[in-house]
Amino acid sequence: MRAAHRLTLVLASWLVGSGCVYYNGIYNAQAEARLADAKLRRDDDGEATSRFQRSAAIAETVLVRHPKSKWRHRALYIAARSGAMAAQCDRAVPRLQQLLAGSTLNFAERERSRLALATCEVRAGQSAAARPRLDSMSRSADREIARQSRLWAARAALSMGDRDAVPTYLGNLDAGVLQWELINASMAAREYARVESLLVQRARVGDYRDDVTRALRDLLADGRVQAAERIVDQYDAARVRDDSRARMHYAVGDMYARGGLDSLARRHLYAARTLSQRDTVTARDANARLALLEITRVASVRELDTLVARQDSVVWRTSYARQVADRLLLFRLLAARGDAESASLYLAAEIARDSLRAPRLARALFLRVARDAPSSPLVPNAWYAAALLEPDSAPAWQRRILLDFSSSSVAARLRGEDPTGRPDFLSAPELLRLNWADALRIWQAAFMPPTHLVRLLDTNPGAIGT
Repeated sequence: MRAAHRLTLVLASWLVGSGCVYYNGIYNAQAEARLADAKLRRDDDGEATSRFQRSAAIAETVLVRHPKSKWRHRALYIAARSGAMAAQCDRAVPRLQQLLAGSTLNFAERERSRLALATCEVRAGQSAAARPRLDSMSRSADREIARQSRLWAARAALSMGDRDAVPTYLGNLDAGVLQWELINASMAAREYARVESLLVQRARVGDYRDDVTRALRDLLADGRVQAAERIVDQYDAARVRDDSRARMHYAVGDMYARGGLDSLARRHLYAARTLSQRDTVTARDANARLALLEITRVASVRELDTLVARQDSVVWRTSYARQVADRLLLFRLLAARGDAESASLYLAAEIARDSLRAPRLARALFLRVARDAPSSPLVPNAWYAAALLEPDSAPAWQRRILLDFSSSSVAARLRGEDPTGRPDFLSAPELLRLNWADALRIWQAAFMPPTHLVRLLDTNPGAIGT
């Protein structure tokens, strides 16, 4: 009897608990949505989007696991509205339309759903259809609904080229809101001079948002280094939190490093490290970047090994360092392989040049190809690749190719002739392809790299003569 009683209690608690599972899911989804709305009120769109994404994901889980629960309609509303506010419109729009056509929503939910649907329409380029509804909702008794409606109506106007209407919508909002909307619209239109001017204004009052990093990335992609530097300097001079400035400097330093502007990269990475707390992600990433930038200066495999051995374990735990480690493993595999034609060494030189961005090391290895295998069909290609890495000596190397390898495809190209009939035109690339395939098999067996890296390596065996 006691056993039966215990079993009854266990079953009862399980049934109650299973009911709580989906109720707790609804509760957590609502809590995330409330936090997202709070972030919207503070114009923190980035954090709001993240919260809405989490809210939608939790609600989706409830819908999948408990499709017949009494909370289904509530979960559907949260998933639809939060999904739309997180720009996940493909799934959200038909759900919102279904909800608005029914009678399950109360007045407040209906208004929020209408606003969410309008945001998706603006994002989809249907601003002309959304704008009248946004105009009507801008007069809502709910102050936040009215504010968000004016904000999205301004975005709709901007997307329609009606910039003069924007102050009408945003005039009674904070001036910063207006300027950020103009910044985003100007970035979309590639009006970079206007972006710079507006960002300098926001920087002077210490108004930093994550949008700054995105704007700086666009400016640098357009080659506007001086503009980006002026904006960063303005934020440094303003009263902006150190951790925000650290993230800004790291992002800029990272972009410079990827573009080969190493001296500028170092300056910003040092600033990021200085402004960061010692154990933050930004500080660790900055340290890793700074340490591994030194790879660009090495001129021999021995120097590379010494530099790598000097780095501590913290450096190698960063995401960027792990990417570099993958490239280093492949480089060492190729550099250590011996073949009669030095094809593996040639491939290692290409990795040093293109992946490790170590031109001095790459040049030394290209010249080693010629020294170790003087009869290899790759020698004229190696000499040409080495010449390109030291432009001052390029004419001398080109004359040597024309003299010593006059029948090569490289010499033909230098003379302005058709290289396709030359014996090495096909043999040299095929030699590289075969050695690449062999190295790749060893790599996969020994190191088991990620699938995406395997695909990359399998399809990109290097470019002859470049």
